[in-house]
Amino acid sequence: MNPRAVPSACIRAVVAVSAVLLAASATAQSHPLRGLWVGAAKLQAVNEVAVPLDAANVPVAPNPRVPTPTRDAADIRLIIHVNGAGQAFLLKDVAVLNRAAGGAGAAEADMALVTDPRHYPEFPPQPALRLASAVFDFGDAQAPAALDALVEEAAARAAAFAAEPSLAVSTPAARNAARAAAVAALTPPLEALAARADVAAAFDAFLDLVDDAALAAIAADTNAPVVATLAGEAEALRTGAFYGDTRAGEMVQALVAAAGAAEPAARPGAIHNAAASAADIENTYQRFISGQRFSDMIASAAEAGADAARAAGATQAGVLEAMRTTPAASDAITAGLLARVNRYDDTRSTDAIDAVLDVMADAAFANRGLPAVEIGRLTEATGRSELSDRVARQPLPATAPTLDYNAFVQAAAYQGAPAVAVDAAAEAAIAERAGNALFTGASLHGAAKAAARQALQNVYTAAARARRTELPLAGTFAPGSGDPRLMADLAQPTDLGPAGLAGTLVLPADHPTNPFRHRRHPDHTTGFDIRREIRLDFDGAPGGAVEVAGFGVSRLSGIYREEIFGLHKPLGPAPATAPIGLKTEGRFELNRISEIDALNAR
Repeated sequence: MNPRAVPSACIRAVVAVSAVLLAASATAQSHPLRGLWVGAAKLQAVNEVAVPLDAANVPVAPNPRVPTPTRDAADIRLIIHVNGAGQAFLLKDVAVLNRAAGGAGAAEADMALVTDPRHYPEFPPQPALRLASAVFDFGDAQAPAALDALVEEAAARAAAFAAEPSLAVSTPAARNAARAAAVAALTPPLEALAARADVAAAFDAFLDLVDDAALAAIAADTNAPVVATLAGEAEALRTGAFYGDTRAGEMVQALVAAAGAAEPAARPGAIHNAAASAADIENTYQRFISGQRFSDMIASAAEAGADAARAAGATQAGVLEAMRTTPAASDAITAGLLARVNRYDDTRSTDAIDAVLDVMADAAFANRGLPAVEIGRLTEATGRSELSDRVARQPLPATAPTLDYNAFVQAAAYQGAPAVAVDAAAEAAIAERAGNALFTGASLHGAAKAAARQALQNVYTAAARARRTELPLAGTFAPGSGDPRLMADLAQPTDLGPAGLAGTLVLPADHPTNPFRHRRHPDHTTGFDIRREIRLDFDGAPGGAVEVAGFGVSRLSGIYREEIFGLHKPLGPAPATAPIGLKTEGRFELNRISEIDALNAR
C-alpha cells in the first residue's frame, strides 16, 4: 500500500480551501479565533478487526466502518495553531520563547511560538516552555514521493524497453549491449523528471513571467490576454510534476481578485501587494508584523506619543512625527523595508507601520488631557489592537514546499538518483526477459521497480528524514463546523456530513520513528508508509460563539476521528479498491492559550 500514489481527498481539500482564501481574502483582517489551541481527545471507540462467534458458533463480523465503544479510553494531546487568516495547522510540538534577553518581557507581545528548531538560535538563551504531543509524528511525504515518481518512471520505461520483441538477450554480450542501450535511452527523460521535482525553481521561473507589464495589464483589464497566458503556465506547472504545485494558479486568482476589488486608482498598488503576498515564500511579511521590532515600535511610540501629546501646542501631526522618529520606529521601518518582496512594489510592511502609527497618534492626541502614563497605556493598547484586528493578513499556500524538501531535491543524492534508478531497472528488466521464458509486462515492471527501489534505499532513507513542522488542515476552525455525531448514532456510516477540519499525516516507511523500523528485530529492516487521516468536527454554539472556559480562555469541543492505514491489512469487503483502515473516535476539547497568530516570528 502506497499512500503517496494518489493524492488524498483531504489534501485536495486543503488545496481547494487555500485557493479560495488566497483569491477572496488576501487583505482579510485577523481571524477572531487566531492563536494557539491546546487540549486533548479521549478516544473511546474503535472498529473491530476480529470476527467473533455468536452463541450458535456462527461468525458475526462487525461493520468495519463503525467504531464501537471500548471499555477503556486513550487520551491524546492536540495542539492546533490558527493563523491570522484563519488557517488551522496541526503541530507535533511548539516552544513558547521570550524575545527579551533575561526573560524581562512578560506580556504576550514579548513571546513567540516556535515550531522549527532551526529558529532557536535567534532567541536569547532561556528555560523555554515546550508543548508536545507524542502521538503525532509526521515527515514531509513529498520527498519520498519524488523518489517514487522516479522509480515508477524508470520501471515503466525499462519494462517497455525489455518487452521489445526484437531485443536480443540470448548471450551475455547481447544483454550488456541491451543494458547500455536502455541506459542511454532512459536517462534523459528521467533526468528531466527529476528536474521538474524542484518546484521552488519552477515557481521562481513562473514569477519571472508575472512582471510589471503583466501586472499593469491585469490592473487595466482583468480579462486581458495575459491572464489566460499565466493561467496556462500555472496549470502546466501544476501538472508538469508529481508534486501538483498549485501556488501559481492561486496567484493568478489572487491577482484578478485584487484588481477586481480595488478602485481603479488603487489597483496598481493592490495588485503589486497581491503579487508580493504570493511570492513571499518565507512568510517574511507576517513574521515581521508579529515580530519583536514591530512590537518594540508600538511600545516606544506610545511613550513618545504621550510626551508629545502633553507638550504645549501639541498637534496630531507633531505627535505622529515624534512616534516615527523614535529609534525603535526607525528600526521597524528598516526591518519592514528588508521584509519587502523586491520583485514587486511591495508596500505591505510600510502600510502596516503607517496604519498602526496613525491610529496611535490619533489616540494620543485625543487623550492629551490625561496623565502621560494613562495616555501611553491607552495609546499602546490602541496600537496593539490595530495590529491584531485590522492589519491585513494573507493565507499561506497549502502546497508550498518545505525547506527540507527543497534541500533534498537539490542535493547530490537526488540529482544522481535518475542514473542509479535507470541502471538498476534496466538490468533487472533485461535479466527477467532473458531468464523467464514466460515473462509478461507485469513481471518486467515488477522486477525493474523492485531493483530500482533497492538501489535507491540510501536515498529513500535521506528523503524520509525531511521534516514538516506544521500540517495544514482543510476546512473551517469554528463552532458548528462539521458533523459532531458519533458514527454509532448514524443510521448509515455514509450519513456523516462534511468534516470541520481534515488532514492527512504520513510517516514514511524509512522514517527513523516508523514502528516497523527498529534495531531490535532483524526482520524489520523495511516497513510500510503509515497514513493517518484525521478529522475534527466542532460542537455548535448559540450564535457561533466560543465557550469561555475561564478568565481570558476560550474553549472549543467536538468529535475527533482518525483512520490509520499501514499498521494493519485493509479492512472491508473490497480492500483492494475501497480499503478501510483502523478507525477510532472520541470527544475532544481545545483551550486557547495564546492569540499569537504567526509561527516562528522573531
